[in-house]
Amino acid sequence: MRISVIIPTRDRAQMLSCTLTSLYKQSELNEIEVIVIDNGSSDNTLQIVEGFKDKIPNLKYEFNDMPGLLTGRHRGVELASAEILCFLDDDVILNAYYINTLKNLFDENEDLHFATGPCLPDFEKAPPYWLAYFWDKFNDGKFCFWLSLLDLGNKPIKISPIFVCGLNFCCRKATLIRLEGFHPDCIPASLQQFQGDGETALTQKAIAQNLEAFYHPGLLVKHIIPNERLTFEYFKKRAYYQGVCNSFSISRASVYKDNALAPTAIKPLSLIKRINNKAQRIYFKFWPKNQQSEKPEEIKRMFEELAESEKQGFMFHQNAFNTDPNVKNWVLKKNYWNYTLPIQ
Repeated sequence: MRISVIIPTRDRAQMLSCTLTSLYKQSELNEIEVIVIDNGSSDNTLQIVEGFKDKIPNLKYEFNDMPGLLTGRHRGVELASAEILCFLDDDVILNAYYINTLKNLFDENEDLHFATGPCLPDFEKAPPYWLAYFWDKFNDGKFCFWLSLLDLGNKPIKISPIFVCGLNFCCRKATLIRLEGFHPDCIPASLQQFQGDGETALTQKAIAQNLEAFYHPGLLVKHIIPNERLTFEYFKKRAYYQGVCNSFSISRASVYKDNALAPTAIKPLSLIKRINNKAQRIYFKFWPKNQQSEKPEEIKRMFEELAESEKQGFMFHQNAFNTDPNVKNWVLKKNYWNYTLPIQ
């Protein structure tokens, strides 16, 4: 087996079916094993997976309802038999040559540690006009972290590991283990004090060690974007969540001073300064003329509200870290291979 595809999932059977269908259509099925970790679904996820058992020869399923994305990611690593790992979200659709591209890419580049490709939107409905202002643009590429979207063009290029997003995250197993794995992510709202910074710290460590990452258009996935994610309320929740993540990173940086989690690790993701700067550019019409908003006051207000949401999330987590020993011990764990939350 050359590649282990790991898919954490919870209560998104219909979307998971689309992901598995796109895997089933790959020409290199004999090169992969597919590991689905069910994080406590109450829908027909098991039945969906069972329906693909005759189509995908090496398909594994495990139910584990410990809350959070760590369960699927790290349990998937424990079960994986291949040296190349491909972490996919349960709401992506792979292009027809994805597995073939991935296999060749790692076979031909012994020094390659991480890989990803375009993560393009598959909108359930037409997006609102204001979404255009939530893309960060640079050179010939653009990135929308709010919806985990990435488009760096149609040519293979070396990239910073920071652009290897969790929904389309390929790496060597040995590298992942050496970098001590992922941090907590996608924790339910009721347990948000145990939220972490996901793959961010891992990719920051990779940057500090000059590990190579690659973007290849053949690793394209379509990210299914349902209607509820195209609302301003969702973006406010996303900003709050980012504030929690930033607090987690900074709190760890105060202890693990030698693990690349210095304030520079927070800079690419911190929203407050970036959002306020963007709001000022829109308000004062410094935005490129062909992208200027006809409603600058409305756009400025949106960014200001998001900055406030991020601040609230940050303060919530800082308070939990400073007052709850369980939270502090969780945040300061050396690594999270033991992904059991400290809850009753």
